[in-house]
Amino acid sequence: MKFSHWLVAGCCASALVFSSVTQAQEVQLRYSNLYSKLKQNYKEGHDDVRIALFLLDQQTGKACKVYKGWMQKEEHFEELVIPANNELVVPVDKNLRQANPDVTFVIDDGVTCDMSMQVIANTEYGKHISREDIMSLVPQMNNMLSDLGGMFSSWFMPSVEGVVLHFPEQADAKIVSNQDTPFQLQDGKLVLKLSQLKANESLPLPVPPSKVTPWLPPN
Repeated sequence: MKFSHWLVAGCCASALVFSSVTQAQEVQLRYSNLYSKLKQNYKEGHDDVRIALFLLDQQTGKACKVYKGWMQKEEHFEELVIPANNELVVPVDKNLRQANPDVTFVIDDGVTCDMSMQVIANTEYGKHISREDIMSLVPQMNNMLSDLGGMFSSWFMPSVEGVVLHFPEQADAKIVSNQDTPFQLQDGKLVLKLSQLKANESLPLPVPPSKVTPWLPPN
């Protein structure tokens, strides 16, 4: 998709945002920095996973709530769509890379949020996930991490051996698979290691996960 021109906005971005968000702060980034990370999503070998960018709260480690986002350079303005999981989504386009606009996101005031680059699954799994789903994701996650790390990454980084399902609003709970294996959801996360799952094993989930990320064994 090409973005050779933007919408010319008659009002400034701050007026657009602060009409609905009264106590907020702006996080300002350059498009070129985001592009250099997100362009990895267009390489072959990992169609079901992608690089995703988030702002994480330093205190909780959870994704900061993002209220608004936009790109702007001089009079050119384009509002960004913020998904429910608060991912920082921008179009990936070489024309925009050359223009290199400012990218602004609005978060709550009084919190400190750091940029985080994560590998996540593209698929939305709803309230069910199977061993076969995870078997499909693991090699693609390894491919993506290898692309990010370069030719020497395999020397220092352990391989992905499972996934982590994230449920930000869920309390601790026990989940039992279709083969009566108990798994523990703790602090909003459910770790599923391939080595723990049997053939044709699947799990019911309390709610759809907000994201699915790689699980790597500790060194």
